[in-house]
Amino acid sequence: MPDDAATTTVVRSPEDPRAHASDRLRWAQLPAELRDEIEATMNARVVEEISVVSGFSPGMGSLVRLSTGDQVFLKAARTLDAPECADLHRAEAKISVRLPAAVPMPRFLWGHGDGDWIVLAYEAIDGYPPRIPWDPAVLGRVLETLDDLARVPGARQIPLPPAGPQLASAAIGWGRVQREPYQHLEHVSPWAAQHLDRLVEAELGVLVACEGESIVHGDMRAENLAVTDDQVYVLDWPYAMRGAGWLDLAHLLVTVGAQGVEGVFEPVDVEVPCDGGPPVVRWDDAERAGAWLTAVFDDHPLGAEVHPEDLRSIVGGFAGFSLDTARRPAPPGRPCLPDRSLGRALAGLAWLQHLGL
Repeated sequence: MPDDAATTTVVRSPEDPRAHASDRLRWAQLPAELRDEIEATMNARVVEEISVVSGFSPGMGSLVRLSTGDQVFLKAARTLDAPECADLHRAEAKISVRLPAAVPMPRFLWGHGDGDWIVLAYEAIDGYPPRIPWDPAVLGRVLETLDDLARVPGARQIPLPPAGPQLASAAIGWGRVQREPYQHLEHVSPWAAQHLDRLVEAELGVLVACEGESIVHGDMRAENLAVTDDQVYVLDWPYAMRGAGWLDLAHLLVTVGAQGVEGVFEPVDVEVPCDGGPPVVRWDDAERAGAWLTAVFDDHPLGAEVHPEDLRSIVGGFAGFSLDTARRPAPPGRPCLPDRSLGRALAGLAWLQHLGL
């Protein structure tokens, strides 16, 4: 259940109100020797760069135009300066080079690593992330793409690690809240405070609920999607795993619940004070959102036969992980993470409350 560490292959206009002013590396900041190696690999010079302004990664994420007229999307990070980012890029390279062609993602072109620097190259796509709040028509296209992705064979042959151990190790948020009480739990969710014991029990089922043989992205959210006129692309694959085909659907829907859907329900509006004071929560659509999430999941081909206990475990585990993240100080360079995490926690709890424990 990763947070927002991964970068994206979509170029957004600086006028996009969702763009973040992260301090990314630029092409000119790469060592001259590394730039020479990259250009030699592409057999062309870089003549123009557009840096991605979204996300929180300190690494390079740029669309570059080459002297041949072609365009390529480049990611780069240095282990010495940004070890987490570099490790994510290495994990993504190992997975991307093995994913079947049927996976809806930009084509992985090549990777370069020298033990310190890691560089990845992808085909450039003319796409943008879904608008927030979600457009129902775009969401419908994304939901169809998730169904297609879950039916691509080969997860075991790649091979991808099983989802159960990875997600179960992260789904311990409610247990932590029980051992280290969150003083604002009653304030942000009286229902969660009243059902804490049952929420702890629910997250214990994550290990079994994840079982399956599908390719699972593991971080399905708007920021990791790109929509073009004729296709939806799934971006950034460092967390890919093997598991139940509906896991990405459940993960995505919790984030959609927090972000809102036009004409259906409003986004969660929260502010988590830096001084540890009580969060400010403004959201009157929890009941409506919970009912909508239940209906959409049940109507989706991947959700039709999911056991209710498995769904409760996954949604509960994600909500607990998110709440536990929200109550901790924001990491350097990512001041919005507590707000975003609390929003997802509340969306997951709204869904759980409708499902019932």
